[in-house]
Amino acid sequence: MEFTYEGRRYPVIVERKRVKNINLHVRTDGSIYVSAAPHVPERVILDFLEKNAARIAPASDRVRQKRQKTVLTDGAEVPWLGKPLTIRYSPKPCKTVREGDVLTVFARTPEEAEYAFIQWRNAECVALFRELNKETYEAFRAAGYQVPYARIEIKDMSSRWGSCTAKTGRISMNIRLMQYPLGCIKGVFFHEYTHFLHQDHSAAFYAVLRRLYPAYDRYDALLKG
Repeated sequence: MEFTYEGRRYPVIVERKRVKNINLHVRTDGSIYVSAAPHVPERVILDFLEKNAARIAPASDRVRQKRQKTVLTDGAEVPWLGKPLTIRYSPKPCKTVREGDVLTVFARTPEEAEYAFIQWRNAECVALFRELNKETYEAFRAAGYQVPYARIEIKDMSSRWGSCTAKTGRISMNIRLMQYPLGCIKGVFFHEYTHFLHQDHSAAFYAVLRRLYPAYDRYDALLKG
């Protein structure tokens, strides 16, 4: 989903969850996150965004200006799943497409490229995290552990890669993990799922974690590095 303010388009991450109201906040990477109940129509959410656009858009712009380190010019590289991904501009309208280590976006300016990249990144992240959530859940159940099928929240966090709220069956995952190898992301999923069994970092916790994901220490070292 997206909305337009003063000629600029702003991508929005929409998560359906059990909430009474439409909730919105600007994340630390400048992306816009909205949570709404499953029965709320997209048109209602879009109306909400448009009514609050004069407040939301400038807030998003300010955060991005503070954080922007890599200007997404034609030929710029961004880290993607542990490898560099080259941004290429298309002068003609097109879908954002990844072919190997090249991401082609319809853009004429770095701002348009950033918009296209963030929108693509968000969609790729949601799809991948859903897949890994299912894979991790099935691994624990196959090993005989009674864990819930986690509800995943995707956030931009500066101090942790993930977190688990065992009481509610919720796991938060850092969107910055998309910069790291797939094994690192799997390691965080297995780490957080283990917290459904042990709410600490005891020897019992690591025994389960390393049993189900033997490569954990190697990939965890990459994240710590």
